[in-house]
Amino acid sequence: MRLPLSALALPLAATSLVACGETVPADEARESSVEDVAIDEPEVPPVGDTASEETPDERFSSVYGTVDLDQCEVLSQQEEGESATFRCDPVADVPIFVQAGDGRFDLDAGAENEQFQTISAFNEIAPRLEIRMDEGEPFAVIFRYRDVSLQSNNRSVLAVESIGSSDSPGCRIAQIGGGAGAANQRAREIADASAGEVDCSQEPQFIGDAR
Repeated sequence: MRLPLSALALPLAATSLVACGETVPADEARESSVEDVAIDEPEVPPVGDTASEETPDERFSSVYGTVDLDQCEVLSQQEEGESATFRCDPVADVPIFVQAGDGRFDLDAGAENEQFQTISAFNEIAPRLEIRMDEGEPFAVIFRYRDVSLQSNNRSVLAVESIGSSDSPGCRIAQIGGGAGAANQRAREIADASAGEVDCSQEPQFIGDAR
């Protein structure tokens, strides 16, 4: 079932979140910003490119994908408030869920959680997302919010979220203002530091203009 994009707020029509996954070499990822490689709309490498982006100890790597809401399953929708929940094709075998409401968006990986976590301004989610892997096992997702308010000045915010399961939903770990120095690398470092030990009772970390 498809939900007509005209039924939702403008950011939903603008958001293109077809899931595919491909890993990217470490040197290529380090030389590029999140805008260029991980999150925002880079040229997608050919499907089947399996070179890994790994740290020297070969523990962590990334798989990149995109999600198109027009191709996602609508799980629920409410005309009042223009809200909807989508289940999208997996990236790195991780199901992707997107919630839309009041001109804002949230994204959960692995399983839906009960929190609608977003930035305060009207926003959209950039199509590109990154799944962080720990020795081949997915544990976190990194994606970008675009502030689409009239006062935005092209502001963006990176979100780092743990990957959840039906028994243990994920949660927001950090939000990093796109203008913060080395935002892409900092997002990865924060994600990697959380591997295996996320305390979802704690407030997310906020860096820069990230709320």
